[in-house]
Amino acid sequence: MLARAGNRLALLMGNLAGLGLLVLALAFTVDVLLRWTVSRPILGLYEVSELGFAVVMALALVWTNFSRNHVATGLLEHVTGRAEGARILASLLTLAAFGLFTWFLMRHAGTRLAHHETTLVRGLPVAPFWYAAAAMTGLAAITQLGVLAGQVGHYVATVRRNHLLEFAVPLAMIAAAALLVASPMLTGASGAGTRILAAFAILYLLILAHVPIGVALALTGLAAALAQMGLRPAILIGTNKLSGSLSSVDLAAVPLFLLMGNLAIAAGFADDIFRAATAAFGRMRGGHAIATIMGCAGFGAISGSSVATTATLGDVAFREMQTRGYERGFSTGSIAAGGTLGALIPPSVILIIYCVIAEVSISKSFIAAFLPAVMATLFYVVSIMVQVRLRPQLVPAPDPEARYRPLAAIRIAWRPVVLFLSVLGGLYGGVFTVQEAAAVGAGFAFVAWLMSGRATVAGLLVALRNAVGTGAGLYVLIIGANIFGNYLNFAGMASVVASFISPETMPAWLVLTALVALYLVLGSIFDTVAAIVITVPFVIPVILAMDMDLIWWGVVMLTLVEIGMITPPIGMNVFVMKSLVGDRVAITTIFRGVMPFLAADLVRVVVLIAFPGISLWLVSVLG
Repeated sequence: MLARAGNRLALLMGNLAGLGLLVLALAFTVDVLLRWTVSRPILGLYEVSELGFAVVMALALVWTNFSRNHVATGLLEHVTGRAEGARILASLLTLAAFGLFTWFLMRHAGTRLAHHETTLVRGLPVAPFWYAAAAMTGLAAITQLGVLAGQVGHYVATVRRNHLLEFAVPLAMIAAAALLVASPMLTGASGAGTRILAAFAILYLLILAHVPIGVALALTGLAAALAQMGLRPAILIGTNKLSGSLSSVDLAAVPLFLLMGNLAIAAGFADDIFRAATAAFGRMRGGHAIATIMGCAGFGAISGSSVATTATLGDVAFREMQTRGYERGFSTGSIAAGGTLGALIPPSVILIIYCVIAEVSISKSFIAAFLPAVMATLFYVVSIMVQVRLRPQLVPAPDPEARYRPLAAIRIAWRPVVLFLSVLGGLYGGVFTVQEAAAVGAGFAFVAWLMSGRATVAGLLVALRNAVGTGAGLYVLIIGANIFGNYLNFAGMASVVASFISPETMPAWLVLTALVALYLVLGSIFDTVAAIVITVPFVIPVILAMDMDLIWWGVVMLTLVEIGMITPPIGMNVFVMKSLVGDRVAITTIFRGVMPFLAADLVRVVVLIAFPGISLWLVSVLG
């Protein structure tokens, strides 16, 4: 009975958070329309929306905890074959982190109340919003306590013996991390390099122990700051980074773009895109594989996610190609590779996260990613054309009765085309900001969903919950990265990097080669966002030390981690594709199918690194 009530409460909180996000998106959409039609924007919307986003995303954390939507690794489970103990300990540390978050926000709200702080335009008191956010994170902590109780109950009911083996490895990792926190390595008496190495050791021990990566980043940063600077500075770091992230207008673009993508999927945009690409390219030899690449590119511009692109288009694309006699490795390889375009083509959620952490312009980064994204799409198309020319048996002969139907393609895909042009056209044309672009896109997708003939309340709530659940999980990652990065800055990360890497002693090509190898490996093991978040704090000082452009590097890094998603032995997109096709295609067959695309990717990386102007030229023109 109690568990059922908890489930209903979490579901209600997820629905309310999703509806709150939708209301904010529609408010921004109306504001843009009023500003550009009658020059009467909604006064005070931005200052109220900052506080509104803080409350909405704090509320969304309830659903994120309940649905266990945090980003974490499963390496320990793969190595030891045991996961129950690690998950229980990870949930315990997650509970501790949310308890700290609640305390930080209560202190923040109390400070705002003591200073009688109000919004500038509307004069609204700020403290009630932050007290509400603190209450929501407290509810998220209670939800996490329920998750922990459920895990313990399941463990007691199913695990009858070998308790020591179940907990030994994760306990050893957490104990080692605790010893490092208490050791002289993190005190002011040790050198900056030693302190930084100790902090990274703590971080990776917690991550390997199944602790969600955002939680591991936050706890490591707070523990290291406490050990080196004391209690008050650690509290200030945690409070400022938590409240700043929750109320960040830049970061608000992440859940808004996720909302746009989920509503577009619910409105049937994925089907429109694939059918339009088939109408345009289906008559060519290997045309359905080319249509898959173009469909992935089009859907990626809406979803901003590689995994979502592969999972959404994979089933229908594989079915279409198998019906026509395409070789299975070739068809599955083209889908898995095409899915990687999802995170590269603007608007990219992952690129937004990089920009927030690296503190570079989101709009300029979107502009910089445009030509590399086009180049990636063309390289894949060329790869298909070369493959079918060298190995004609991979695909059936083209249908002589099929016709080239570009007008039909435009008619089929007019809704995704209008959405894409309104978002990127308005953004590149200076009509609105990145946040407004995300809100307008979500507003347009909502209207398209209403008019799609698929509109149901249940479908809307699922789309809203998916958007806020994933978005809040990413917020935890970014909050943790900001806390950890703040500690690294204080510990002297930039000076340590400068002492090891200088243009006089180490050539840039050698450093870049090492970074390329690092990201290819991480991209094949970690979630894309996780690979970026856990490396940005130490990679950014390296790029700056070599006097290279951070916007250019963001595009290169994003390209590398996306390539890692089809890199053996653990390319995530390949396993997503495997889950779609089941026993019909062996995993080795899919990996064999992605190899030609992987070769095209490596050539593309070399070109992007050798010629930074490919990324930066358009920025210089439009920036």
